[in-house]
Amino acid sequence: MSKLNQISASQELTISGLLLILKRRRATILLTTLICFLLGVGACIFMTRRYEATGEIQVLKQSPAALGLSGMKSNEDDSADALQDNITLQTQANILRSSTLALKIVESLELQNTKDFQPKFNPIAWALGLISPRAPADPVNASLEDSPVRRTQVLQIFEDRLKIQPVGGTRLIEIRYLSSDPQTAARVVNLLMQGIVDFTYQTRNNALKQSSQWLGGQLDDLKKQAENLQARVVELQTGAGVYSLGATDASGKEMAYSATLDRLQQATQALSQATSNRILKGGIYQMVKTGDPESISGLAGVSLSGASQGVNNSFSLLQNLRAQEATARTQLAADTSKYGSANPKLDDERASVAMISAAIGQEIKRIRARAENDYRAAQITEANMQADYQGQRAAADKMNNKAIEYSIVKQEATESRDLYETLYQHLKEAGVIEGLHSSNVTVVDPGLVPSKPVRPNIPLFLAVSLLGGAILGAAGALFWDTIDDRVQSMDIIERSLNTPLMAVIPAATLPVSNPLVALPPSGDHWRIGRPLSLLLNGNGAQHPSALDTSNTPFSESLRSLRTALLLSRSSEPPRVILVTSAGVGEGKTTISLHLAASLVRNHSRVLLVEADMRAPGATRRLGLDNSRGLSTLLSATGDIPTVHPFADLPELAVLPAGPTPPFPSELLGSARMKDLVAAWSRQYDFILIDSPSILAVTDAAVLSKLADITLLITRHAYSTGKSLERAYNLLRTDPDTRVGVVLNGVDRGSSAYNEYFGYSGNHYYAAEKENARA
Repeated sequence: MSKLNQISASQELTISGLLLILKRRRATILLTTLICFLLGVGACIFMTRRYEATGEIQVLKQSPAALGLSGMKSNEDDSADALQDNITLQTQANILRSSTLALKIVESLELQNTKDFQPKFNPIAWALGLISPRAPADPVNASLEDSPVRRTQVLQIFEDRLKIQPVGGTRLIEIRYLSSDPQTAARVVNLLMQGIVDFTYQTRNNALKQSSQWLGGQLDDLKKQAENLQARVVELQTGAGVYSLGATDASGKEMAYSATLDRLQQATQALSQATSNRILKGGIYQMVKTGDPESISGLAGVSLSGASQGVNNSFSLLQNLRAQEATARTQLAADTSKYGSANPKLDDERASVAMISAAIGQEIKRIRARAENDYRAAQITEANMQADYQGQRAAADKMNNKAIEYSIVKQEATESRDLYETLYQHLKEAGVIEGLHSSNVTVVDPGLVPSKPVRPNIPLFLAVSLLGGAILGAAGALFWDTIDDRVQSMDIIERSLNTPLMAVIPAATLPVSNPLVALPPSGDHWRIGRPLSLLLNGNGAQHPSALDTSNTPFSESLRSLRTALLLSRSSEPPRVILVTSAGVGEGKTTISLHLAASLVRNHSRVLLVEADMRAPGATRRLGLDNSRGLSTLLSATGDIPTVHPFADLPELAVLPAGPTPPFPSELLGSARMKDLVAAWSRQYDFILIDSPSILAVTDAAVLSKLADITLLITRHAYSTGKSLERAYNLLRTDPDTRVGVVLNGVDRGSSAYNEYFGYSGNHYYAAEKENARA
């Protein structure tokens, strides 16, 4: 990096500096904005129109009681209800996103054959496929379900176009689907809503059916037992006779004053209670065996007759785990939408969800084991009560007390019949309730065919393209300004070279070159050049030259350069002036011509010598006869010829470069060149030497030894800071060499001009506008 750029980079960027950079690079910003806007217009024209269908479903609240058993009641508070609702909504939303439901819809509508589901070229996936192992190809003519690669692509496309969003604060879930066909979009939404209704109904119906079948079998056994007991009562009453003691207790039952009878009655009640407990725990066990977390978690907080504390604690723990899973999945979905699926943070969240899901599965297993243990314990208790009952009954039989036997059988029949009727009534009520609430999902708004596409959003696309283009252009302008080594700021030039600019030449509004024809030599004398008034106004053209009397910024800047040269020395101004530049195209020849004209206007005798013998720009531009010139003079032998100016303008003469010699540097550094300059110094007030670029050849460095001052021309927004710095340092190798830097081609409308001078123009240059209009 050049010193000039280092100084520029070290400056603190302020708002005004930033605005200057943006103003300087406004063409880049405007071009980038235009390109982005045209891309946005092209996208709006060529993008496929996408239609979005929308539907809403409602997830109703369910009663947590299983099978409507009277021994079960809910004691959940409002916070538990809200948590349960959130779990239910998230569960239904995940079911709507499931691959199984999506695959059914894709196959039902044959979406895999539509243009929306055709695979598109992905350069990233293609590049990754080159270095990663490829999956086995799909079987030929296989179904979508049996084609893993194609199925994955189709499901990914379907998932990208589907949006499932629970509506906050409600029991509603919003379903949106994008498609190029409005009919297809509406059909997909409706099939999704019907699919979730059918799935919920089927799941609940299967669980209810399994539990009902087991409980129905238990009721059949209980019914047969009740019928047998009733038949035994009739048999005892009609066959053997019944003896009543004539006294009843408070409940109206016949009293038997026997310890054996009392124990038998207690055993009968205990057996009935054990049988009821076994049936209830068996129903819970069958419900737990379904493995449905939602149904099992509904048992949390429910009081079971004779249930163990471990089972109740497991139900509560399962509900808490389900709540944690819902919260984790909600956080995962939010972070996935916020950070993208590749964010490392999501791996921890996915691991947490998986860990909670595993814990739910383990807890369900533990609940199943505890429920089974409770059920087996209830069976053992029932068997023990049955054995105790049989023993007490055997004792009663030994007493041959028909009244007691009748009472016992009658009590058994009554209790068995009451138990059967109670459980049967609950089973019918549960069936009716579950039939009415077979699905807790209802359709609120079906998917309607959209009337207009939602993509592309033309106003949004155009606004984003304009804003994005402006931002991108501004960023590009700042980046380009950072890496651009071209000369932009005048203050930075002065600080980097540690010297003030001798002059700042604005860009001329009109061409500055005119034809000039050198007269042929006469005898031993050289007649060189023509009047510079013809040189700059030939063929009737009006040019903004230094000889033009119009008051223009270009001519005024040349007068400023002339004044700076005349005042550069306190004793006398420099007479031999070398004009060079770091590279080509920086305007040294133009400055040489017009500076000569400006000096002539100051009533000075001027000789303009073109020392660029390799590429004589002035000779070519001015139409000079280049058959003889400086190279001829330097190669000649004998006395040095005298240069005779024209009679009509004796103050000015121009010496062409002449034919290109084999070694121009040696000629310019010869003693003859030094003698020529000394001779011209006696004849002319000023000698302007237009030399080649100093970085291209060494001619300028050689001539700088003969000059009183060297003007280093650099062009604004064209020359590079590195080339300017190297050229300046090369000229300053000799400490006695005086170097003046002239910045050429500065646009008066540029930020650099305004930054340096504090204005971009004023009424003094009204004549320039008149010339431009002419």
